[in-house]
Order: sequence, then C-alpha cells, then structure tokens
Amino acid sequence: MKYIYQIFWLIVAIVFCSCERNSDKSPPNIVIFLADDLGYADVSWNNPNAYTETPNLNNLAESGAVFTDCYSASSMCSPSRAGLLTGRVPARIGVHDWIKEIYKKPYSNIHLPSDEVTFAELLKQKSYQTAVIGKWHLNNEFNSGNQSDPDNQGFDHWFCAPVQANPTHKNPINFYDNGVAVGKIGTDEEPVFSSQVVANKTINWLNSIEKDSPFLLYVPFHEPHVVCDATEEIKQKYLTRIKSGEIPLKKGTGENGLGQAEYYGCIENMDAAIGRILDKLKADGLMKNTLVIFTSDNGPDSNRKYRGRLQSVGETGELRGRKRWILEGGIRQATIMFWNGVIQPQSKIEAPVGHVDFLPTICELANIQIPNKRTIDGVSLAPLFYNQPFSRKENPLHWHFHAPRGGPQSVLRNDNWVIAANWDKKFSAGRFDTLAINKIKNANLVDFKLYDIKKDAGQNTDIKESYPEIFSALKKQLINIHSDVKNDCPDSRQFQWNESLQEIVDTKYKYIKE
Repeated sequence: MKYIYQIFWLIVAIVFCSCERNSDKSPPNIVIFLADDLGYADVSWNNPNAYTETPNLNNLAESGAVFTDCYSASSMCSPSRAGLLTGRVPARIGVHDWIKEIYKKPYSNIHLPSDEVTFAELLKQKSYQTAVIGKWHLNNEFNSGNQSDPDNQGFDHWFCAPVQANPTHKNPINFYDNGVAVGKIGTDEEPVFSSQVVANKTINWLNSIEKDSPFLLYVPFHEPHVVCDATEEIKQKYLTRIKSGEIPLKKGTGENGLGQAEYYGCIENMDAAIGRILDKLKADGLMKNTLVIFTSDNGPDSNRKYRGRLQSVGETGELRGRKRWILEGGIRQATIMFWNGVIQPQSKIEAPVGHVDFLPTICELANIQIPNKRTIDGVSLAPLFYNQPFSRKENPLHWHFHAPRGGPQSVLRNDNWVIAANWDKKFSAGRFDTLAINKIKNANLVDFKLYDIKKDAGQNTDIKESYPEIFSALKKQLINIHSDVKNDCPDSRQFQWNESLQEIVDTKYKYIKE
C-alpha cells in the first residue's frame, strides 16, 4: 500500500510540474524561416554527408528538435505557402499550382483569396506585431486589386518580392517595401544577395518593435530556388571542394561544377542570414520565449539549366521524387523547431506533422479560437512540444496535386501507412489555366497503391495485396477526403480579371510577347 501512495503522489507531482510549465509560458513570439526548394538531404541533421555547410541551422537543431517526418502542404511553392498560412489543403483554397506571369491573361489571376484567414490575421486578435520579409508568391503582382497583398492577410509590415528574386539572388530588383517598389538593391562593385537583404530588413524591423509585446515574424527566403548565386568567397570554397573530389562533380553543372557551387553557396548564404537574425533575437533577449521553426516549401527542383549550367542539384537521400512530385522527396521537408525551456534539446520527433498544423498550433499557444466557418486540415502540435500523447489518426495528412511529374495525384498518410492514387483526368504540366479547376473538381481516384513509409521511405514496393484490410480502410478514407476537398474547392469564377490587373498589363508588360 505504501508503494501505491508513493506512485500516486509521484504522478500528481509530474502532472503539477507539467501544468506549471505550461502556465509559466505566456504566448510565445513566433519566428518561421522558410527555405525555397531545399532538398531533405541537403542538411547535415538529415544527412551526415551533406555537402552544404550550415553551422547556424546545425546549432538550432542541436538546441531544439528535429522533426524527421514534417510535410509541406504541397510539392509546389504557391500552394505550399497558401497551406502553411491558412492550415488548409491548398486545393480547398483554389491555389493548385505555382502562380505564373500575370500578363498571360486569363491564366494567371490565381491568388490567395481575401476571405481566407491566415495565422497572422488571427494573431492580431492578441495584439501581435506581424511582419513578413522575403518571398510572398501568393499573387504574381502587388497592388493588383485582388486584396491578396501581405497587409490584406494580417501582416503589419512587409518587405517582399512577389516571386523569386530576379534576375538572380545577386542584386535583386523586384522587392517591395509595404507596397512600394524598391528597385535594384546592390551594385556590381558592391553586390548584395537576397538572403542578406532579407536579414538586413528583418533586423531593422526587430529594432522597431515593442520588445514587451509578442510578435510574429515570417521569413520566407528565396534560397535555394534558381537562379542561384552567392558571394565569390563562398562559391570558391565549394569549387575548391569539387576540384579536390571532396564533392563529386555532377554532369551538366558547368565549368568545374560552378552550378553546384552556386547552389551550395546560396544555402550557406541563407544560413548566415539566419544566424544574424538569431543573434539579434538573442542580443535583444527575445529568444527566452520564442518558438522558432525552420522548414522548406517543397523538395528540390530538377534539371533546370540557367546560364548554361545545371543548378538544381539538391539531395533527397532515400526519398523518391522532387519538386512537383507528391512522393516523399517532394513533400517531406528538413524541419527544426526550437522553444527555450519547452522543446527538449537534441530531440528527434518522428510523428507525421505538416505545415497545415502551424495555424492550429499557433492558435493553441496564443489561446485563440480556430476559425470554425471552414475546414482546417491541421492539428495542434503542442502535445509534441510538451512530450504528451499525440495522435492524428482521425486527421491524417493528405495532398492533392493535378500535374505531378511522376507518381500519384492524391496521397494520404495515416500513422506509418501511405496510400496513393492517380486521377481519371489528365492535366498538362505547363502553364496552369483557371479553367482546369473545373476538371479538377470532377476528377475521381484510380490506381491505388499502399506503402509502409517507415520500411520503404523510397516508396518502391506496393504492398496492398499483403494488407487487404488496411488497404481497404485507407482507400475509403482517401476517397472520402478527396471528395470533401473537391466539394470545398472554389470554381474558376473565384479568379475573375479586374481593371487593376489590366492596367498593370497595359503599362508594365505592354512590350512582352506571348
């Protein structure tokens, strides 16, 4: 009996300490770093043989938790970002593909609809200071009249490029400061790179905020999206490693592997920018109660040649697929989360989680009601932070993409099982036409496959014949979810052309030919 009482009081003490730990924390600051087209195996916490040096991110991984099975909302940039900000599968939003040139009327009037609710908008309820600095890519032009600029979606301050840094990461010309075009940044004599522009502007913003009020800082970098570039010093370091054979030379990457050096170099340049931002947060005493997340929007690009050399040399390790696939290599992302005193340092979390979980997680941490007028596909990750039971069997991760380069068009992960299917409609992988939305809404699932993702991360062996009961249950679940997503998806009338768009085309793009 004495031992029963001892166990009872031990349990009480553990529960009390857990509750006390939870209650001690006021709503945290939120910092989200988002890479662009980073490979899962491009970083040493996932791949000890990774070529790129990322000391600041490595230190963050040591200080926090590595999430081994964290997934983006899509394998393409625009839909991925839409899902991250809203907690919703992007097909529900109507953002099905990357948002392309606005002048190619009527194909390009896709944007994040104004009635979608982002976590930035929700945090405004708790007087959070909010900023986005980097790449937006939820419309293709700012001031377009679509109410899809960052300030329409809850961000007080924004310094963004609408798409990737142009013409390259070096001396970019397409940033806007709260809606005002900045023009070229940097000179040939004193070049500046997009990651350092983002770091400079982020640090400036941190200097301006109220340090005693919570903040949201969303930093979507352009790196390592092509066209890649970095400082001569960093590039020369990688060229030397390639020349020595330490890094294998890849075919088609240009003289002495220059394309490889540019790719690895821009990742290291991004890491340096992240280091500067983290140092600023530490110097200002802001890391004491700040949740920091690093992840990527999708997997690495493939076979893209610029300036005569291949730069798309990202690594996925054993994962099959890349950007535009919804196989693991396209949707599973290198991810770290850090929260001082809450997330256990040097921990590894293997539970399947996703970017759609960020919104409900932020809502729980900030004590905000999750929007109930629309379907939220994510769940709160807070139990994982506090080492408490976590399950998402009733809310599995799922993806739907009309034009993958290879592999399925709908995928669901439940526990360690992944079920995948194709659609009975064919789609072009070229420029997205808004009329395709109507065909997407009428597609049905065919050609199902089942994988045990823990035993077969490369998704090489379909095992549905070996597990008929599991296959049958998951097939039914995927069909039901896919049907629900289709019904939720707005039709093409959501994205009507308007006078502001036409004025932009008639002025900025009037000399561009199809």
